[in-house]
Amino acid sequence: MTRRAQAVDATRRRIVEATVAAHRDLGIQATSWEEIARRAGVGVGTVYRHFRSLDELLPACGELVATTLALPTEDDLPALFDGARSTRARIERLVGEVFAIYERGAAFIENVRRERKVLPQLEGWHREITTVLDTLTRTALAPIETDEEAIDVTRALVDLTTWKAFRDQGLSPERTADTVVGLIECSLRSRRRSGSPRSSEWSAG
Repeated sequence: MTRRAQAVDATRRRIVEATVAAHRDLGIQATSWEEIARRAGVGVGTVYRHFRSLDELLPACGELVATTLALPTEDDLPALFDGARSTRARIERLVGEVFAIYERGAAFIENVRRERKVLPQLEGWHREITTVLDTLTRTALAPIETDEEAIDVTRALVDLTTWKAFRDQGLSPERTADTVVGLIECSLRSRRRSGSPRSSEWSAG
């Protein structure tokens, strides 16, 4: 690669990184091209030369955000719960994995949820994130032989809004995770006592 090509590539990277940071801090729609240029240390015209529209800029940003979120793939799922031989162990793995995603990129997920209705380009991201969280929940609870409502309740308890509510109250990541694990356990025990789920010999220890 020539020096000029290297310089062009470096400028493009700075623009993308600046845009991702601005989107995280301000939101996507609230981020102006002037703000991107300021953060990247370039002129607005330079930003337009690299990205003529938001349609071109968002996919480039998506690649960087994907690296930050590091969502597990379908092939990753079996290993995530390998060796978790009790209800509590599987819940702990679920909560730990999902909350780690939020710690890495809660702001990005919030932006996607909030702005996808006016920015259709974000809909694919929303579907992917939702599918990953749904699949993680179902995989964690699969051996426990619970019912659909229990799955829905568990999914709600590991949702971003729940995590954010605890974190906004000043709870540490560890305390937040422990609290939600306990809430999920209580929910599952309550449904077992009421006879809602199918009976299961899966250990609750």
